[in-house]
Parts: sequence; structure tokens; C-alpha cells
Amino acid sequence: MGVYNPPRKRIHRGFVYLDDAVVINSLSALESGKIDEVVAKVNQAREGGLTGGLTAGVGPAGAKLEGGRKSTTAFEEEVVRTRTRFSIFEIWYQKIVEEKALGTFDGWDESVVQAVSPGDTVEIVGAVELVPLQTMVRLFRWFAGQAQDQSSPFAQRGEELKATKAGLKGIEGLLGGTDEVLFQLTPSAGDSPAVAVILDGESLISDLGRIDGVYTVVAQVEMVLGQDDRWPTVRLTADAPVTKLERETLSAVVQNFVEPAEALGVVISPDAAELAGPALILRAIAIYR
Repeated sequence: MGVYNPPRKRIHRGFVYLDDAVVINSLSALESGKIDEVVAKVNQAREGGLTGGLTAGVGPAGAKLEGGRKSTTAFEEEVVRTRTRFSIFEIWYQKIVEEKALGTFDGWDESVVQAVSPGDTVEIVGAVELVPLQTMVRLFRWFAGQAQDQSSPFAQRGEELKATKAGLKGIEGLLGGTDEVLFQLTPSAGDSPAVAVILDGESLISDLGRIDGVYTVVAQVEMVLGQDDRWPTVRLTADAPVTKLERETLSAVVQNFVEPAEALGVVISPDAAELAGPALILRAIAIYR
């Protein structure tokens, strides 16, 4: 009989999302010297490693290729940025744990959520997945691109393609130009009340389609929804607060997507336009395993 010996401690973090701007700003306010130290070390690694001198074993005496600052490639810059953002997260995370500034949960129910305040920094482990309406919107955008590519097995022509293009135009209008993505999180300790996690598309490290399964989510509490509160699962207006008009418009629009979503294998319920309270809405800082 086989036996699995689990690690005693998890050191590696497999990030799929990290808002490093928030982390840097927060750590800068707490302990700016640490940021300077990390950036200095990473820059030193760049100058002595990635962009240091390279000797090519060709020619009579071997040609020496100097990387130098001016020849730093886009790839090297991205590696440096990645090193920096991950390193700073580790320092920031340890700092807020030491300062007892991270809220955690033992069990999960409505009474626990009532004790949470907007602005709290919390950590929750649970299953993360896109809300159905967000899945449908992005899946339809992909399908529309395939439909217009005549080399694709999903290629369309004539009236069928015209209808798909019209649907795509409606989808783009639905997104309203916002880059925010909404995930639903089911805590490992229980599935009620609901938790929604807002992500900024620019801070994604992995593709959206790969974020599915159990993760650790570190986030700031955006809002605590009461019993009669509602929150849209897709924002129509990026530059204005949620309004009754936006909510009612989105609910009406969703009815038109129920059938197309079913054809794409996504089940959209009539109430998919909104998240109903009681619920916790978080703005993600980091998502990892």
C-alpha cells in the first residue's frame, strides 16, 4: 500500500494573479526599506546574471558578447519584474501576518461574515471559478473570432455569420469597456454565504481559463452585502457606481443570452445577472496555490 508524505511546509507559491501595485504601495507605507532592498538585489542579479557578459565558444579566441543595460531584452525585463513582484509579495505577506493584520476564518457561515468589515485584508482557501455570465461572455467572444476565420472548423458564412457578428457587438457593449473580471469563491469550510472576487485583467499571470480549482485568495474586503443587497456579475459602466438602471438593464439583457449560452454549453439562470446577499465581495490582491 502506497503512502504519501506531504510537505511539512509550503514554500513555493504558484501565482495565477498578483496585483503587485497594491502590494508595493502597502509595503512602501509599512516598511519602504524592504522594497529598496529587494529592488537593489534584483537589479544586481540582472547586471551580474541575465545581462552580464557571455562568452561564445566560437572563433579563434572565442567572442565575448556583452549584454549591458542597452541590450537588455524585453524577456529579461519581464524576468526582472517577475522576480521583483514575487519577492515583494513574500515580504509584504510575512509582514501583515506578523502584525496580525490578516483576517482568517475558522468555519464559514453568515455569522462569521457579519463580523467582517470593508477594508479588512483577508485570506480564504476555496474553489475559484468564473461566474457563468462572465464565462459565457468570454466564450462567445472567442467563438465569434473563430466564426470569422474561414480556416477554422467553427467558420460561418452568410446570415449565420451576420447574426454572430451582431451578437458580438452586443457582447462588447455589455462589457462596457471595463477590464474587471468576477469570480465566485466557494470556501473550503462551507458554501454559504456566497463570496465574489473581483480581479483586474491587467494583473493576471495565468490565462482566465486556467483559473479553476482550489486556491488561496488574499484580498481586501470591498463590500459586505446584506440580505436584500444585490451586485451585478458584469459591470456595464466602468466609470460610475452601480445604479438601479444598470442592474435592471443587465437583468433584461441576460434573458437574451440564456439560449445562446446553452448552445455553448453554459447554463445561465434568470438571476445570473446579480449576486444576491448575504455575500462577501472581495478585491483580489493575490491568488495562488
